[in-house]
Amino acid sequence: MKLSKFLFATGLLVLSLAAPPASAHTALVSADPAVNSTIDILPSTIALTFAEELISIGNSNSISASDESGSELTSGEPEISGAVLSIKLDGSEVTGVIKVAYRAVAADGHVITGDYEFTVSPAVISETATRTAEENVLLTRSENKISIYLIISATFVVGGGLSLFFIWKRRYK
Repeated sequence: MKLSKFLFATGLLVLSLAAPPASAHTALVSADPAVNSTIDILPSTIALTFAEELISIGNSNSISASDESGSELTSGEPEISGAVLSIKLDGSEVTGVIKVAYRAVAADGHVITGDYEFTVSPAVISETATRTAEENVLLTRSENKISIYLIISATFVVGGGLSLFFIWKRRYK
């Protein structure tokens, strides 16, 4: 009887330590207008595509676009469709460098923030600029608050398992 309880407690402890915490998080996959691109006219929307679906919790998702003078170009609320976050733009006459800042919440609760620029120049023919996965990683900054909860939970599981082990060991001496 003692051996079976000991094996049960040991098994629980091993299982709690063997489960690795989830660490895969989403990242910006593409942007329209593209990162560091030069386009001839300001589009009517900005659309950001992420590696996994997004969720909407209150005002948790946002996109801000401003021109060189700092004037805000976005209008309305951002829209979510699966992994795409988009917002409408005003000011089709705007030219110059446009700065885009974003904040999105992935389905796993991970917050992704970042920024990028593109240029509106009527004299230049539109070009598409794409970035590799390594460059996209530089665009995102993690505000992951979930991992601390995983660490705290694992600590409680391990501590509880050890407490049970020592209680059972002491009881059956």
